[in-house]
Amino acid sequence: MAGLKDIKRRIKSVSNTKKITYAMKLVSAAKLRKAQDSVNSARQYTDALGELVGQVLSVTDTSELTHPLMEERAEVRRVRLIVAGGSRGLCGAFNANVNKQVDKALKDIALDYPNAERDVYVLGKKPREHVVRKRYTCFKKLDDLPEEALAWPIEEVAQDVEDAFLKGEVDRVFILYMRFESAMSQTPTLEQLLPLQAVSTAGDESNDEASLASSLTLFEPSAEKVFESLVPRILRTRIQQAALDTKASEHGSRMVAMDAATKNAGELAKSLTLTHNKLRQGAITSELLDIIGGAEALSD
Repeated sequence: MAGLKDIKRRIKSVSNTKKITYAMKLVSAAKLRKAQDSVNSARQYTDALGELVGQVLSVTDTSELTHPLMEERAEVRRVRLIVAGGSRGLCGAFNANVNKQVDKALKDIALDYPNAERDVYVLGKKPREHVVRKRYTCFKKLDDLPEEALAWPIEEVAQDVEDAFLKGEVDRVFILYMRFESAMSQTPTLEQLLPLQAVSTAGDESNDEASLASSLTLFEPSAEKVFESLVPRILRTRIQQAALDTKASEHGSRMVAMDAATKNAGELAKSLTLTHNKLRQGAITSELLDIIGGAEALSD
């Protein structure tokens, strides 16, 4: 009977765990929907910003468009890597994948810039723990981040790297994040932030459409001034996009992990219930045999 009691206790424990993981799955699914909407909206804004840059480039001599944040340094002495990661666990292999990509990115940077020093700007508790454990040079750690990626200190991060680049303290800035594709798929992405590389999207349209759009666009006070104001905004937009993608990827990974945990708990509960029923059936059969044996002995 002690075995039956232990199994019943395990069944109850597994059932309670199943309820918890199912609740966490529902919460993650709700957060994922909201985060996915933010990602899609941010991508639309980023695309619109790229189209605007393309229009500016189409009406202006690109050799005249310069900005300090686009300056290419002849010698790269220091490279900074911004890492956007998660702050909580129970999200499958998400955090481990981010940490693995941090190691890979730093190795690739060391190969591309063998004479340059490297440091890391960490966004998130989990990558911070990894950076400290690996003893990488850390410029700054922001691990007490809000749950909402839109509330992350993007302006602080952008201002930090912008000031460092303009002062010559760093010559290259990269950002590493998990690009959200779906709840089941996240792509590790390493992008160069500084020096900024202006990308024209005018080539996506036909030449006639691009010419028409340019001829109908009036820039005030001038295309050059508009471009000058857009460059810092592009920097902030890319950092914000990375934060949103990373948070959506984390929620997606957690939802999938909790769904798998819920299914596993259900299967384990069924297996334990079957074992319990077999043991109980065996105990009942044994008791019946004892009763029958005793009755036959009395009748004799």
